[in-house]
Amino acid sequence: MRSIVVIRVVNRLGGFGMAFLGLRLARDLGLDLAGVGTVLGVFGACTIASRVLGGVLATRLGPRPTIVIGLLATASAQLVIGLGQSLATVVAGVVALGLAYEIIEPASQGLIAEHVPAERHTSAFALLWAALSVAGVLSGLLAALLSQWGVGALFVADAASSALAAGAALAWLPSPAPTDPAAHDRTATPWRSAVTAPLVRWTAIATLHATVVMVVVFMLPLAVELAGLRPATTGWLLATAAAAAIAAQPVVRRLEQQAGPGTLLVGGHLVLAAGLALWATGSGGGLFAGAGLEGASGSVLLGSYQATAARMARPGGASAVMAVFGLSWGVATVAAPVIGASLLERHTSVLWLTCAVASLGLAVLHGAITARRDVRARAA
Repeated sequence: MRSIVVIRVVNRLGGFGMAFLGLRLARDLGLDLAGVGTVLGVFGACTIASRVLGGVLATRLGPRPTIVIGLLATASAQLVIGLGQSLATVVAGVVALGLAYEIIEPASQGLIAEHVPAERHTSAFALLWAALSVAGVLSGLLAALLSQWGVGALFVADAASSALAAGAALAWLPSPAPTDPAAHDRTATPWRSAVTAPLVRWTAIATLHATVVMVVVFMLPLAVELAGLRPATTGWLLATAAAAAIAAQPVVRRLEQQAGPGTLLVGGHLVLAAGLALWATGSGGGLFAGAGLEGASGSVLLGSYQATAARMARPGGASAVMAVFGLSWGVATVAAPVIGASLLERHTSVLWLTCAVASLGLAVLHGAITARRDVRARAA
């Protein structure tokens, strides 16, 4: 697990480009909000194919080749976005980035699911989130510094970090084990066993949460811009959220032992709703306080959602399960730009209050699911 965490951290050091895709299209290339929403929606559709491709490659080739391929493809697309001079070139880069962006996820998440005991899955995924948040603090600071050379510079730096991460994966991850001639016939088995009714239901619920998260990712820089603040402010907000995610880790580890996943999900969504409501105030203090709550909630929610999905995997099927579950993020990435742009056109407060209400609704949903499960347990 240590190797995959380091690789993801190296990649995350330049991971600020995703948050600035909308700004690259709108401010640098003059695309209107509706056009930005359309392009980012296409990006999201491509990430769905990317996630499936990542699962297939992880099943057939193993984690190391899959992760290296995904990172190098991502780096290439980021260079096109960062160095492109025309709208058509940058849009082509965005499409290519979508097709590469999720390739590494099933392999890296599958490694954690298969090599960490099930009772520690929540804290293990939260630990990965914390490690990424450490890099995220530096990433936010780098974004604040590099933004003075333009948004394109952020994508060039992001490409460099992806290439470095690919080198680390090639050096540190174990080579795939040799396969026997019948291996090809067995590769479909993990996919058949992965697509179960409980996983499909859980993925549908997670899609609602992922949509809120992706609205934040895509719309925060644009909301900051519309508020008359410098783009560097977004970098500082991202750094604040990442620092809060780090600080929340001891709490997550304690709660994992003391509370069930349902309780963690209810609490995490309440904290997220409070942070988004603070953003709706539009004040500087509200923005930074809300960023802290948004970052802290991310550790709880991401770890809990992924851990619940990972526990549904059969031996050898973790990559396939995480690929199916990860489609929630692909669907969310399609929906979020369209939803977010529509809400942002009304007002920034409308955007953040709508997201806060959605998070409150998910807290109520998880509370109801947990209560129903407890009633069944007592009846048994």
